[in-house]
Amino acid sequence: MKKILIAGMPGVGKSTIFRLLVKTRTTSSNYPGTKISVERGIFKVDGDDVELIDIPGTYGLTHLYVNEVVARKILIEEKPEVIIQVADTKNLKRMLAFTGQLAEFEIPLVLVLNMVDEADQMGLKVKRHILEEKLGTIVIETIATDSVGIAALHSAILKAKVPQFPVKLTPALTEINSSLEEMMSDEIKSRKALVSLCLADASETSEWAIEQGGMKGDKTVAAHREKARLLFHRPLDRVLAEAREYVANKIFHESTFMTPVRSTPLMEKIGDYARGPVSGAVILLIVMIALYYIVGKFAASFVVDFMMNVFFGEIIGTPLNAMVELIPYPFIREMIMGKYGLFTMGLVPSLGLVLPILIAFYFTFGFIEDSGYISRLSILLDRLFKKIGLNGKALLPIMLGFSCVSMATIATRVLETRKERLIAIFLLSLGIPCTAKLSIILVIMAKVSFGAFLTVFGVIFSLMIISGLILSKMLPTDTSQFIMDVPPIRIPSLRNVIKQTYHRSTNFVKEALPLFFAGAISLFVLDKIGFLALLERGMSPVIVGFLGLPERFAESLIMGFIRGEAGVAILQQLVDVGTMNSRQLVVAMIVTILFIPCVTNFLLVIKEHGSKAAFAIIATVSACAILTGGAVNHILNYFNIVY
Repeated sequence: MKKILIAGMPGVGKSTIFRLLVKTRTTSSNYPGTKISVERGIFKVDGDDVELIDIPGTYGLTHLYVNEVVARKILIEEKPEVIIQVADTKNLKRMLAFTGQLAEFEIPLVLVLNMVDEADQMGLKVKRHILEEKLGTIVIETIATDSVGIAALHSAILKAKVPQFPVKLTPALTEINSSLEEMMSDEIKSRKALVSLCLADASETSEWAIEQGGMKGDKTVAAHREKARLLFHRPLDRVLAEAREYVANKIFHESTFMTPVRSTPLMEKIGDYARGPVSGAVILLIVMIALYYIVGKFAASFVVDFMMNVFFGEIIGTPLNAMVELIPYPFIREMIMGKYGLFTMGLVPSLGLVLPILIAFYFTFGFIEDSGYISRLSILLDRLFKKIGLNGKALLPIMLGFSCVSMATIATRVLETRKERLIAIFLLSLGIPCTAKLSIILVIMAKVSFGAFLTVFGVIFSLMIISGLILSKMLPTDTSQFIMDVPPIRIPSLRNVIKQTYHRSTNFVKEALPLFFAGAISLFVLDKIGFLALLERGMSPVIVGFLGLPERFAESLIMGFIRGEAGVAILQQLVDVGTMNSRQLVVAMIVTILFIPCVTNFLLVIKEHGSKAAFAIIATVSACAILTGGAVNHILNYFNIVY
């Protein structure tokens, strides 16, 4: 089966175009040896099945960032027939420099100019036919959010040609490149690209390219590399990049023109306000209040009450309970409908409690994400993040943490220094609950006053700031520079948001439902053999004596380590039966949020930074959770504060 790659920089709409082309029959899996997800799908081209591969978004192909490593390996190893490069038209000059890098692979390419409507609003016009003439291949204009140009792209795939990108190098470097090319077998494709990678400054990149070019062990290659290095007083990567940028700049100016923008559109003004220190803070407050009422009040109260009491209570629960009562074996009846039954602890919490809030959160967050607001929030919070040893880039993993802390841990790779990555991972482990866990927390918090809500999240926020300040002083390394593209503020596409919400929600059900069932069975077995009772008694001095909580809270902490939302679901049961007052609820929420994240995240931290750092983070986070919870418990009791 023929293969087509879809490539591009982050944020250009590459994955949206992938889904529009494929629509169904997609699979997603991690590239071997990494946590980078690669999506594949089958679609028809001229009546034949073709595999479309969505490679990771990347700004280049020579560095050791894991997404760049995966991207270049796929480009060489998958031997694609065509590359579809998706470009952000607003930043066409920089996109063309990446086109130059892809052109070195000598694979037919279709250049997709996405978001042409937003470029048009900025006054940027592209002379498409001249751009096609300069590149020697086909160029398609699209607006992916509205599916504009997708049919033209589909038809253009068969017309793709190897792009022309005449990069000019010094005679000496050109001679070295030609010598390295001649050393490779004629059967090896993409020789120009492999030569550029051979000259990369990163030794792992060059060694891989030398091996792919069949030159491993050849001492002449090392001699050519050293000779090329001595020609310049700066890294060869930079020399080659500047040569591509020169050509990209020339093509850009010959194939585009600007039209005057008579007035500043309303959305652009809103985007400017979102970056201002005062107006930005007001907009952030409005967004947070909207999130609180949509997710915390509407979904967590009204929708969850309906799902739990009406749908799973009366419509499903009552007849199911009557059917289960007909089973002659008490053990089986209890396994299905008991305190730790598959229905009680598996199906109801996952689909009735967590899923409705997840859908509301994903839908609301999708609107915020699709509007272009996130990058402006990064700029707004950059100054605050710098105080705790981070910069605005840290907003990406922090925001992802509210979706999945494990995914956010991987996303800390976008941070450039080890200090920044360690601080971000610590803060994620300490005070960022994933969406599934947060959804149940919001359901519980909806039962108490707004003052209790402010107390819980005020304590969490303060502790995170203090922890960041301490870590920033303990790890004295310079914070990296903060550079970020700022897309225009746009009205979100409802269809796009719904698609993303559906995709994320179905993924949660596929992943979490089996784990909820496994957790329910585990608790059922542990309860039957008496282990839970033994554990509760062993932890009683801390749980009851220091934290002032019921003994069963120990179960919540243990299950929370296995699966975060499963632990909070047990806490929800304690609230439903009335075993905790509002004061205990505040303490329980603080400990639950601060306590160690799930085992998956723990294993990822080990993979990212080693077991020593992982155990240090887990031990510190656990101590913070218990000590903070105990301190809040004693303060509330001493001052007799009630909610």
